[in-house]
Amino acid sequence: MATFHKTTAGNYRARVSVKENGKYKQISKQGFRTKKEAVIWASEIEAGYTDQLQSKYEKMLLSDYFENWVDTYKSKMEAATQYQYQNTLDNIIKYMPDATLIDFTRTDFQNFINEFGKDHSKETVAKRKNHISQALEDAFADGIIKNNPTIRIQLTGKVGKSASEKFLEKDELIKLDHYIKNKLATYPHAKSYLAIYISIHTGMRIGEIMALQSDDIDFEKKTISVNKALDQYRHVKSTKTESSNRIISVDDDLLNELTGIEGPIADISNYGAGKALKAAIKELDIKPVSFHALRHSHGSLLLSQGIDIKYVSSRLGHKNISTTLNVYTHLLSSQKESEEEKTQRIMMSIF
Repeated sequence: MATFHKTTAGNYRARVSVKENGKYKQISKQGFRTKKEAVIWASEIEAGYTDQLQSKYEKMLLSDYFENWVDTYKSKMEAATQYQYQNTLDNIIKYMPDATLIDFTRTDFQNFINEFGKDHSKETVAKRKNHISQALEDAFADGIIKNNPTIRIQLTGKVGKSASEKFLEKDELIKLDHYIKNKLATYPHAKSYLAIYISIHTGMRIGEIMALQSDDIDFEKKTISVNKALDQYRHVKSTKTESSNRIISVDDDLLNELTGIEGPIADISNYGAGKALKAAIKELDIKPVSFHALRHSHGSLLLSQGIDIKYVSSRLGHKNISTTLNVYTHLLSSQKESEEEKTQRIMMSIF
């Protein structure tokens, strides 16, 4: 973008703002006799700068640009988020190893989405599409590419799991709970089983469970303090959001299993906990779900028993109640008929 000013000497000054590597720099010149001359100079500078940028990136692979872009703009994000961007980079290299940034078109982008969508859910495809679009839109904004290839790209992908497949029903959760409790009776404080048991009874995230210390347990008040988490590299970090810092009331059964532990409560990897859960599910012949689904199962169980949704939202550490509503829409919808019948009975009894 260029600006023009008339100086006290009666001539004109032009200033051009150009963007490089996410930062703006100013190029200026004065002494033009007319504003038209200043405008022509500014246009030449902008055009020349664009040509210079395009020359610089002419042979750069899309994967190389994306990697540099992530290092520049996403380096301060949570490790889990960085992992997602790395996953996108891996897929760019896998599906488009020879794609160059300058020549990448909307057709190329759509072909990638179509091919990637054959074996992945729409949710996963949407993440990859969003990441690549962010990088390409910045390249377009910086003048590196002349056209924006992200416009009107159609999302494809397989239908993901239904809401009911993402959590265990009450009877399934009870089976799993009894199974894990019996395992803990045979193998006291076994880390994998304990992690599963904690999740069933609290709805805590796996990272929060992995970071849990004995000092976080208050046996008198019957609470667990959630104030940290471990990432996939086992580095201690803050919880997912500020609202994730919370104090959870817990039942006596869980407290009994935690009694006598000093230091880390469940020093286990995400993989180890998931492996133990998978084996338990296979033996019990119940619905196959991920470890994270235990968190949804806990929330679903509470809501199905009439626990107030605001309390459930706070207990799970959701940022706001709308998050809870979005996650458990399927359950709330299934309760609608029952609530309508209650409403009719109340209206008839009153009037």
